[in-house]
Amino acid sequence: MQKYTLILCLLMSNVLLAQDTVPKISNLRFNGYIKLVETIEFDQINHSNTSGHLLHNRMNLKWIPTSTTYFVGELRNRLFYGEAGSINHKPVFKSEIERLYTDIQVAKWNIRLGRQRVNWGIATIWNPNDLFNAYNFLDVDYEERPGSDAAKIQYSFSSFENIAFVHSGLGKHQISAAKYFINKGGYDFQFIAGNYKGDPTIGTGWAGNIMDAGFKGEIQYYMNGNEALKQLNLTIGFDYLFKKGWYVNTGYLYNSQGLNEKLQVNQHLNLQLSSKNPMPTRHNMLIMLQKDLNPLSSVGLSVVYAPNVDLLLLMPSFKLNLIQNLDADLIWQSFFLNRASTFQGINSLVFFRLRWSF
Repeated sequence: MQKYTLILCLLMSNVLLAQDTVPKISNLRFNGYIKLVETIEFDQINHSNTSGHLLHNRMNLKWIPTSTTYFVGELRNRLFYGEAGSINHKPVFKSEIERLYTDIQVAKWNIRLGRQRVNWGIATIWNPNDLFNAYNFLDVDYEERPGSDAAKIQYSFSSFENIAFVHSGLGKHQISAAKYFINKGGYDFQFIAGNYKGDPTIGTGWAGNIMDAGFKGEIQYYMNGNEALKQLNLTIGFDYLFKKGWYVNTGYLYNSQGLNEKLQVNQHLNLQLSSKNPMPTRHNMLIMLQKDLNPLSSVGLSVVYAPNVDLLLLMPSFKLNLIQNLDADLIWQSFFLNRASTFQGINSLVFFRLRWSF
């Protein structure tokens, strides 16, 4: 039944595309994609390899009935089969409503209600300010990034100054915060205060330039009655585009609750990244290189290193536009770690992805 549901979703997307009336309706917009993702994992600790397959479809619908109101609905369908992602090697189908909200603009007020992405991150790589929708940068197949069921109210004093209030969740998962944004002296600044799942929190972020290089950063502090549970997350980064097309991005992340010593044999890293755990290690440094080889292809390399823990991540990538609306990506992730005084490769993942956009 799950297979038929996915096929039905794909047929619906093709039917909507085939209708001559859809492109002519200025207030109704429909788009999406279909992706095939092949994954191979090399477990160098247990000396085993696994493979997985993913068929991923996304459909986005936006309706604009008036000049001040619009509605958004986005559906994410995924079919996992193979060894990784499936259950007992049987296919698993997941369908999720990713976005479902209404947006209303009245004079200087903006109200958005429903499942949405509250994007408060201002830095390029890590985002401690992103309280509501933390993003796992190791997830290579989630460019839209997660959303949350929330209510947002924003008042704009001008095009360069506003204040926003957001509430999401219930009970112990409740997050409520306010953000004040202003552009001053060529820099964007934001100041955040709120409550994150029971912990009062304050933070700030900035984005601007030093000469021709971009300079961005974020700070978020979590208060708690228990001194040992207080936490500070901080990131700064620079990026620069060279004349020959090389793009370089560097970043540093400090997580006061992160691991700061080498792992023992029986210890494991928590790679379930969140707003309070943007990386499992205390000190983290990253450098990212990207270069367009031609208008149709590009290469990239990201390197993350955590000193003291002696954790190294290597992430090379290659992207190619095959034909119009059809793209191919090859992404490699290799993890190296010092375990019991031995620096060794522990895990590698290879992703091959085909994406057709409509």
